[in-house]
Amino acid sequence: MNSAAEPTGTLEVALAHTERLLRHDPALALEQAGEILKVVPGHPMAVLVTGVAQRSLGDLPTALQTLRALAGSQPRSALTHFEYGQTLSEAGQFGEAVAAHRHALALKPDLPDAWRALGDALVGAGDAAAADAAYANHIRASTRNPRLLEAASALVENRVPEADQQLRAYLKGHPTDVAALRMLAEAGARLGHYGEFDLLFVAAR
Repeated sequence: MNSAAEPTGTLEVALAHTERLLRHDPALALEQAGEILKVVPGHPMAVLVTGVAQRSLGDLPTALQTLRALAGSQPRSALTHFEYGQTLSEAGQFGEAVAAHRHALALKPDLPDAWRALGDALVGAGDAAAADAAYANHIRASTRNPRLLEAASALVENRVPEADQQLRAYLKGHPTDVAALRMLAEAGARLGHYGEFDLLFVAAR
């Protein structure tokens, strides 16, 4: 029996199975999503998986068509607009990607991946200063450590020397904290400490 046509009971289980497939076998995920859409035409999550799978398989024009239509019908879905933005970036449509990611973040400001993706899109659009702010917000949304949140806020507000000082003090007691190393690398890059930035980037990987 074709494993792509095994919903194993309920719609929720079928969708969960399809999302898992997306991570390692987008072709099979696309097939599974198609099976779900035969039973429940237009199901938003199945359509979303379809678009992401199409993108993963390199079919950007079809993925854009799928996700553009879904974004239009799902204006309150942060995940939909995030994935649409990702696809726009891959297609080199950075201005539209920035708008899609900003829409996603207006709906869900604590979505770390969307802040990072917004930064990437802003770099593509040539707005380095706004990209720096987006990357700083990505760090802030990714951490729950109160001391790191203070440093992240300083980065977001462009108080870079203050963030640099806070992070160096923190890392004296926590030298292997990857999140703090990444933040210090970001601060160092913005202060022009490029040699040190390279070393920190390697350490934080």
